[in-house]
Amino acid sequence: RLAYARALISLQNNAAALVQLQKLNQENPELAAAWLFSGLLLSDMGQAAQASQALRQFVSLAAHSEDPELQSGLSEAYFSLAQIAQQQGQWAQAEAWLSKMPAQTDPIKLGVRRANLLVEQGQLKQARQLLVNIPVTTPAQAQQKLLALAMFLREQKEYQDAHEVLTQALKNGANYELQSELAMTLEKLGQFDKMESLLREMMAAKPSDPHPWNALGFSLADRKLRLPEAKQLIDQAVALAPNDPYIRDSLAWVLYRMGDHAQALSLLESAYKAKPDAEIAAHWGEVLWVNGQTQQAGAIWREGLLLKSDNETLRETLQRFNFKP
Repeated sequence: RLAYARALISLQNNAAALVQLQKLNQENPELAAAWLFSGLLLSDMGQAAQASQALRQFVSLAAHSEDPELQSGLSEAYFSLAQIAQQQGQWAQAEAWLSKMPAQTDPIKLGVRRANLLVEQGQLKQARQLLVNIPVTTPAQAQQKLLALAMFLREQKEYQDAHEVLTQALKNGANYELQSELAMTLEKLGQFDKMESLLREMMAAKPSDPHPWNALGFSLADRKLRLPEAKQLIDQAVALAPNDPYIRDSLAWVLYRMGDHAQALSLLESAYKAKPDAEIAAHWGEVLWVNGQTQQAGAIWREGLLLKSDNETLRETLQRFNFKP
């Protein structure tokens, strides 16, 4: 049953997976892994209270185990519990969960989480310095550290600094993840031709990866440019990853731009149910609003703010429609 639930998760059929995991929790309450998967899945579905309960149950079962898989699971559980506490503004509780991390925890992932926690408290300089000071021991870790720093800078709208970090890092050789982040940064800098050129290089290098197809298609759709071509690009991404809710969101967005509101609404609803996300909420609310369903739009936008109140796309959308939550 656990293997079946994991397979359903990989197919992004979260509701069916949760049914299997909850049966396991009832029938085999000592099976720690089922509590972990339940908690992570519930967190991903935006059900914070139930997620916290399941994750705490996993921690109580796994904390004193020497099983390496359970020890690895503890890191995931603590990360998720810290994120839930952070979303609820419980800074001390979030840090308390992070302080419990096993010694083998990825230092970059831990550093990023601590930096995010500092950002939530308005300590931007301290967050940046924390990322700069993360200790690394291998070239691969060094690249991941630079990637994390660049992502942080982009999220803080320090686009030029992020660009400098990425171009310097790429001097050491091509790296797909760094190139992907550079493409996103180029878009924020308004250097759309360079962004498109880089994304097309990535498509040629790794044609089975849906993300560059999706990124370029969404960028064109968002700027209301070359919409038939944008749809073709996103259709290719859908073919490569048919169950990805973010790609479904992109397809909905280009259809909205092309005037097909009914299909866009259907796709956005299914994407949001699969992955409650502030950006998807922004898009779904906009299409609802334009379609005259203003009360439903407001409800979705408020949910999006609860998920991530500082999401740039959501905030811009609310401002554009002069919506006061």
